[in-house]
Amino acid sequence: MTSVLYDFCDFIHEAQKERGSVSLYLRSHGQQFSEELESQFAVVDTRLKPLNTLPKQQNAKLEPFLHAAHYLAAKRKYIIARMIEAPEAISFYSREIIAPAIDITQELAVFDADNQPAKVAALMHFLQWKERVGLERALGTQLLTMDWKESPNLRERLQYIISEQQAYERMFMMLADSKGREAIEKLKKENDSFKRVEEIHSALKNGTSPQLEALNATEWFNLFTAKMDVLHEVSRMMIKQLSKADEPTQKLTKTNSKAPETSVPALSQGVADASGIESGVRAYMDTIKALPLFAGLDPASLNDILKYARIANHNKGALIFMQGEQASRFYIILEGWVKLFKGNVDGQESILQVLSTGDNLLETVIFNDTPLPVNAQAVDNVKLLSIPASMIREKLKNNHALAVNMLSTVSGRSQALISQFEQLTLKTVTQRVGWFLLKLFLESGDRTKNLKLPYDKSLIAGYLGMKPETFSRTLQTLKEQGIDVERSAISLPDVFALCDFCDSDLAVQCSRHNTPECPNPVCMN
Repeated sequence: MTSVLYDFCDFIHEAQKERGSVSLYLRSHGQQFSEELESQFAVVDTRLKPLNTLPKQQNAKLEPFLHAAHYLAAKRKYIIARMIEAPEAISFYSREIIAPAIDITQELAVFDADNQPAKVAALMHFLQWKERVGLERALGTQLLTMDWKESPNLRERLQYIISEQQAYERMFMMLADSKGREAIEKLKKENDSFKRVEEIHSALKNGTSPQLEALNATEWFNLFTAKMDVLHEVSRMMIKQLSKADEPTQKLTKTNSKAPETSVPALSQGVADASGIESGVRAYMDTIKALPLFAGLDPASLNDILKYARIANHNKGALIFMQGEQASRFYIILEGWVKLFKGNVDGQESILQVLSTGDNLLETVIFNDTPLPVNAQAVDNVKLLSIPASMIREKLKNNHALAVNMLSTVSGRSQALISQFEQLTLKTVTQRVGWFLLKLFLESGDRTKNLKLPYDKSLIAGYLGMKPETFSRTLQTLKEQGIDVERSAISLPDVFALCDFCDSDLAVQCSRHNTPECPNPVCMN
């Protein structure tokens, strides 16, 4: 199986380079890079040949991927004739060729019993990080044709790609052991291409562009190609170490980028116990067993799933995933709050949901293996249970109890969205705020008179479909009913203060519902 992973890894790397070469060729209107492009076509075709000989039953996604890859010849004719725009070409390579190849690589690695799950998880995040570097290479050759000062969307577009890189790099570094982290840090400090790319990122972040304006498209391409070549060698070393528990430190071979020799050790997050479950996951077993998704699962089935799981830590404000990414991981919140939102280039956000402990993040996406429709960001410090999406899909096919639990959670999420839509369209701002506070009160155990807002008022306002100043004014209005507000602390005059805002969805959560204590028995109507 290792040889197949090498073949896919090599193909992905060369396809990424072809995508960048195509972008550079189209950018010059066919005046430059034509010979290099033809040469790259031949390299990719060579890397594709071993994949054509693989048994189709080895992976369900293999045949659709090879079918798409066979369109490369036709697509190249349009590219050479410049009958296709660069954005369309880049999108074709990214979505139809590279993303499926990365997905197949993950599944092959996950379902190989000889591989260590921690190392597989590290490899997958590494490949996603490398893919974002490749996207920056391809898009940068196009964006350099614009006037930096007169293109305000330019920096935002590049910064979006950079933020994706940082998110995947952060996840990779969390899964790596200390030696693995040290190896990457050494590359970042000593490799010329890594350092120059970091300078570009800093210039974009600080709003300065002299360094960027001084680069031409070919120099940009060569700079990012040097970085990609080093990353490719790292990925090959990681594949070599997938099935080895105590692989001695290795050395990177020299590349065209003249990078220094750098050690690439085995990667893991923690020590697994006899059941194969990593120690970080084992520490949360009581919480995990109580999750609705795993209710009623026998210990053997649960252990079989969790041996592929990892604990992912995200600091406040960190992006967990982004709209348009392939759903390679399935997440369940163990601690903290996560917001799901859509955004535009002007920085405006539409907050769709705010989720907390026990909630799944976009479980429906993994059913049909579609790109993620929204962004996810940590509202505060968050701990997630992270499991390969391919593993969850496989287990859902064969485990009736897990499938029923998943349907139940999807049903509950659907009901919650309907309730949220009702709040936004049928209720006044005061009713929405009162409803939110009552929901918070019930989640606190419906016996305390002191509440604390779980996250920033601006986020609550966005979730409730109003401006922050409207939310603040509404809180002041509630003071007339004796509800005291002091920053994030809410004090109720009594435990019945919010009952007028009750509805059928909240009533079922109340311990006083259908009892003589309930002061608002008509709330179900």
